[in-house]
Amino acid sequence: MRISCKELDLEIKAPPSKSVFHRELIVNFMLGGRGAILQDSEEDNDDIRATKACLRALDDLDHDVIVLDCNESGSTLRFMIPFALAMNIPPEKRLVFKTRGRLIERPLKELADCLEPYGVKIVKDRERNEIEVTGRITPGTYSIDGSVSSQYISGLLMALAGFDAPSTIEVKGGIASVHYIELTIAALAGYGINIVREGDTFKVPAIGNLAADDIVRLVVEGDWSNAAFLLCLGSLIQAGSVKVSGLRLDSVQGDMAILKFLEMAGIPYETDNGTVTTRDSSLLDVVDKIELDCTDIPDIVPYMAVTGAFRAKKTILHGIRRLRIKESDRAKAITEMLSVLGGNVTLEDDDITIEYIDKREIPEEIVLTSSGDHRMAMAAVLCSAASGKPVEIDDVNCLDKSFPEFRKVLLKEMT
Repeated sequence: MRISCKELDLEIKAPPSKSVFHRELIVNFMLGGRGAILQDSEEDNDDIRATKACLRALDDLDHDVIVLDCNESGSTLRFMIPFALAMNIPPEKRLVFKTRGRLIERPLKELADCLEPYGVKIVKDRERNEIEVTGRITPGTYSIDGSVSSQYISGLLMALAGFDAPSTIEVKGGIASVHYIELTIAALAGYGINIVREGDTFKVPAIGNLAADDIVRLVVEGDWSNAAFLLCLGSLIQAGSVKVSGLRLDSVQGDMAILKFLEMAGIPYETDNGTVTTRDSSLLDVVDKIELDCTDIPDIVPYMAVTGAFRAKKTILHGIRRLRIKESDRAKAITEMLSVLGGNVTLEDDDITIEYIDKREIPEEIVLTSSGDHRMAMAAVLCSAASGKPVEIDDVNCLDKSFPEFRKVLLKEMT
């Protein structure tokens, strides 16, 4: 598909936060929420559909094998494994998690090691793209390596919160993407379940007698991960702008750090009652250097990498190791994408350094791959906006994983 993002003005509402939505669905279900909240909506992205499908499967125990289809969603898989094990499912029932894409290859070892003392086994069948999980969990003390994924800890928090006895989670090796754990704690607190954090230890209370009124219609705030893409797009579109509404400026979503990045890149933005606007910054002087620790904000690194390449003489992004285990090897994909544009990129184990790209040296024909990854498809859109040239990309349908509405906007603008 050939895309072009020159002189484009967009006003768009941020999609519901995928991170918040997952958590709200699971906690609401744990407390007895059913019905309409589990039905698919046209606005749902693929990951949210996966979580809803898994919850519907847990609500129908008439089969000997409970199949939970996680599609390509790492969040769904890592949340649902401990959550399903905490449900009151007869032990003779088999739990099978179906996966697609690279999900079967993404890490689960730390979670498996944590649950093994409770008799849980997690076995991957790569030929069938399935993971079978046996055993059940009970209230207790769980020790887990938190250096690879915060999703393990979030999954445990939501699973253990449903028991009538307290539990403790002890995290070893540091915590990756701590903001996502804060989102989980906030989601539980919204239903009257208050987690106590003491350093890297989390104390989960016994569930109380919550009133039926505590289970309410889901209200999910706007997504700062996709807003980050849109705001970078607005700053790169030549003679264009993007206005993003539906955002909380007091959000605990870590990807709100995009505003700090914009400031470091010398990109002005306007805020007005939950709406943030960026405009063409191509006529502004480039800054000397952008240097940022991205350990807790890996999802928006592709957008910052492309934007930094056109807004700074040198951009250094630290803490990017975990990008290698996403839907694609995003660290490698970013390097290759910017190299196609003529960029000079140095990729090390946990750092990526990007030299300024002179638009005059960008080739006329730009062919990029999304690597089947929604974030990299969005990065390709940014490349078109920044270069002011059409870009040929192999796949935009992967945008449905997190932002189907933008795919519709993009297709509309291309016709």
